Amino acid sequence: MFTPSTEMTTAFPLLRLPHLVLMPVLEQMEFLDRIAFSILSKRTRMYVKLLKMKCEHINLKLNGDRIDMIVFCDFTIVLEVNMYIDEYQRSTFKNQYEGVYSWRDSSLFPVDYVLSIMDVMDCKSINQLIVSDISEHNCLPIIAKLPKIDEVVVEHHWSDVTSYEAYFQKERQLLRVLKTVLPVSSAVTINYRFQNQNHLREILKGNFDAVILKRSDNWITLNDLWITNAKILEIHTAKVDVRDLNRYFKLWMKKICNDRLEYLEVRIYDTPSMDLLLDGLNAVSVPIETQREFRVLENVKRQNGPVGAELWRKRVFRLYRLALECRLSS
Repeated sequence: MFTPSTEMTTAFPLLRLPHLVLMPVLEQMEFLDRIAFSILSKRTRMYVKLLKMKCEHINLKLNGDRIDMIVFCDFTIVLEVNMYIDEYQRSTFKNQYEGVYSWRDSSLFPVDYVLSIMDVMDCKSINQLIVSDISEHNCLPIIAKLPKIDEVVVEHHWSDVTSYEAYFQKERQLLRVLKTVLPVSSAVTINYRFQNQNHLREILKGNFDAVILKRSDNWITLNDLWITNAKILEIHTAKVDVRDLNRYFKLWMKKICNDRLEYLEVRIYDTPSMDLLLDGLNAVSVPIETQREFRVLENVKRQNGPVGAELWRKRVFRLYRLALECRLSS
C-alpha cells in the first residue's frame, strides 16, 4: 500500500488496539508516519485528527504532470508531496528530517491526498495555487475538487514550447484551468503574457479581493482598466498610456467605474510624462521620504501577500505617488 525508502519492521495491527492504547502510540509517531497512516482510510484519518495537528498554510503548484503540495508550520516546510497525474499516478511524501514514502493507488486522485492532509491539519483553504505548467493529461477533474483558494498565481515556464500554435494551445489549456479555480479564489496574481488579450480581460472582470499584474507585457488600455472589479488592483508594466491612466483616475474619482476599488497601485517601468498623468487631478507634491500608513482589508488572516497585511506601510519612491493615493482614496 505504501513503501518507505527505509526498511520497514514487521507489520503490527495498530487498529486492533483499544482507543486508549492507540492514541499514545500515534502521539509517538513521527510526523510523516502520521500523515501516511491518516491516508490509509477514513477511520485512520479520524484517529489522526484527534491529535489536533495544525499547520500555518498549504501551497499547491501545478507543474506539468505533477502537482506539488507544500505544508508550512511556523514558517518551516514540514511536508512535501509530489503527486503525478500521468498514467502511473504515483506520489511521494517527504520532509527534511525523515525518509520518503512512495505511494501508488489508482483509486485515489491527487486531490484526495490534498483534501485528506488538509483535513488532518485543520486547514480550511489553500494559501496559494501556483500554475506553472499545464499537463497534457486532463487535470480538470482533479482541480475541480479543490476547496477555497486564497490566491491563484499564474507563472510562465513553458520553455519546451517552440511554435506559436503550440503556445496558443497551452494558453487555451491554461484558460480552462483558470475558469475552474478562479471562482473559488479570493485573489489572482498574473506573471504571464497572454497571447489573447480577451483572456486577460476575463480575469480583470472577476469579483476578486485583489488582482495583481506583475511584469505584464500586455498593453493595459482604458477599456482594461474600466472593466476591473477588484478591491485591490496592482499593475506593474511599461505598456500603459498615461493618458488612459489619467482618464481612469478621473472616472474613478467620479465613481463612474469600479466602486469596489479601495487600493490602486501602478508601477510604470518607464519615465512617463507627469504633466499628462496628473492633468486635471488637482494633485499636490509631497517630500519623497514622506511615509503614511493605510489600513486595508482588516479581516484578512495572512501576514503577507497581495491581500495579506492588516497594515501596509508604503514609502514614497516617486514624487507624486502618495499624493495620488491620498487624493483618489478620499
